[in-house]
Amino acid sequence: MKKLAITVVILFGLLVAADFGAAAVAEHQVAKQVRSQLALPRDPDVRINGFPFLTQVAAGDYRDVELSAEAVPVGEFRELGIEANLHHARLAPSDLFSGNVRELTVDELTGRVKVTAADVGRYIGIPDLRIAPAPKDALAGTDGDEQVARTEDGTQTAVQLNGTVPIAGTENQVQIIALLSLVGGKLEIEPKKLELDNSSIGPIDLPSVFEESVLRQFTFSLDPGMLPFQVTPTGVRAEHGALVIEGSVRDVTIGAGGVTTG
Repeated sequence: MKKLAITVVILFGLLVAADFGAAAVAEHQVAKQVRSQLALPRDPDVRINGFPFLTQVAAGDYRDVELSAEAVPVGEFRELGIEANLHHARLAPSDLFSGNVRELTVDELTGRVKVTAADVGRYIGIPDLRIAPAPKDALAGTDGDEQVARTEDGTQTAVQLNGTVPIAGTENQVQIIALLSLVGGKLEIEPKKLELDNSSIGPIDLPSVFEESVLRQFTFSLDPGMLPFQVTPTGVRAEHGALVIEGSVRDVTIGAGGVTTG
């Protein structure tokens, strides 16, 4: 009985090793295909979720594939993050193990681009800019609060921006609560609240002339370019350290001839 138990453990270990080995091969093949299609400087990180993996290989149907690439230079941006989730990516087993991946077909694909705080800070001239989701009631009492309340499709949200700006010849820490909107495929920031806090006494009111100058600096529009795999942008959000634009599309084919949908 003891020998049988040991044998079962060894066989299970070999099956797991084979499973992960096959997953590594598949992830490498997908990474090469995606790197070519997106013209990335290096292979993206690829993770194929789901265990056992070999059953997905046999079916040629990978239920959940995660792609990510960091610090991608695009136009004036140097550190864009590009991500995608492929749900039911289909790849023939023969293509997988031969290394001859002609195309991937995907039932549903969600793509997103993350504009990092470092890139946004360079764009608006605030090197120490920090980005975070705004508290739920941050826009209460402003016209931005009414706008967000009327928009439930993900095209608007509140964002908090912190950084150092010059005011009357001195460097000052400011906090901006702004409305982040998706307009024509671009990210637009419209400041709604400003707080100046340079000491332990709390927020300080600024004369209107200085306040308007700071608010202008935080009013901007960003165009990070197309989402990966020709996904149409449909929503925006803020996360710690980045502004995110994203969208989903169904029935995608990724191949040597490019990307097609529908």
